[in-house]
Amino acid sequence: MHRSIRCSSQNPSVYISDGQYDQTLERVVEEIFTLFPRRRKDKTVLLKPNILGPHPPQKAVTTHPALVRAVIRALRDQGARIMVGDNPGMGGYGRSQKAARECGLLECAGECYLNLGLHPVRKEVRSRFFREVTISREVLEADEVINLPKLKTHSLTVLTGAVKNTFGYVVGADKMRVHASCPSPGQFAEGLVDICQIRPPEMNIMDAVLAMEGNGPSNGKPVFLGKILASDNAVTLDAAAVHMLGQKPLSVPHLDVAARRGLGETDPGKMSIRGRLVRVKGFRFPRTFVPGLAGIVLNRYLSRWANCLPEIVPSRCTACGICAAHCPVKAMGLTRQGPVLNEKECISCYCCQEMCPENAIRLSGRLLNMLQSR
Repeated sequence: MHRSIRCSSQNPSVYISDGQYDQTLERVVEEIFTLFPRRRKDKTVLLKPNILGPHPPQKAVTTHPALVRAVIRALRDQGARIMVGDNPGMGGYGRSQKAARECGLLECAGECYLNLGLHPVRKEVRSRFFREVTISREVLEADEVINLPKLKTHSLTVLTGAVKNTFGYVVGADKMRVHASCPSPGQFAEGLVDICQIRPPEMNIMDAVLAMEGNGPSNGKPVFLGKILASDNAVTLDAAAVHMLGQKPLSVPHLDVAARRGLGETDPGKMSIRGRLVRVKGFRFPRTFVPGLAGIVLNRYLSRWANCLPEIVPSRCTACGICAAHCPVKAMGLTRQGPVLNEKECISCYCCQEMCPENAIRLSGRLLNMLQSR
């Protein structure tokens, strides 16, 4: 039987509530802002949802517009100046606008929406893998960043949550440069935390009402969890979410990195929780994920030694070329017959699988299949 962790602290490190995409969200958001108070009158607040691509809300790829709308209303009541934006995976001004429109965030944000890619700045980073990165100026200049991640799986990082959502600080092609500089899962985990540390969000509110399981972050399966989670620490929030999904937080590589740097609490037993942290039964993680104690080590290196590679599904592929355009090391090429993968050059970052609009790329590997058949 899964243990339920419950606390009624007035000063929680994590807030957990039941949630629906209806008017009750406004009450949930109001309670979050009461438990995590900040002075916001006349302050500039950047809302950072997940706008991965042009996907409708029911696919559970992007932050639901109902949550964004509820946060905007609460901030207006507090007298804040609001910006809403992201740097979606698909580059270009027109594509960014299309992604925001298709997922419903352009309409709900209204005049608050901005394209975060229009004002890039170079920022020095303390990292083993890159010295600087191009990020949106608004990320640095906002008085407060409120991170609005979607709870999803991710074939490379295991989880797309609060920490991973800050990768959207990075503008345009620099995302591919970061991937190329950090070719292993463990290295990318470090690089991801390096970027998050540029501007840790002051507040994080996670959309876990309709989450995603399986081989996310764009082609997994929507699953209803009916939860909203919040914390003023991105690492702590993600750790609570992973525990809720039935796994050890330290088996997620970037949470392991963040914990060793002392950036947040990853032990749910040491968290002050408002609400009930009840484990979800049967939640499906990506095929690239190894659960349990072994996963704490193996998930940092699995895709390399398990030879887990992207594989084209010809019956679904339309030869649009998006996979090749978003491959950071040019391992995926486009021929007259369709995409072709150079396996020796592939770094198993799965950007091709993430960006494919037709779900025409699956993950394969003999050793991986053997592990997961046990």
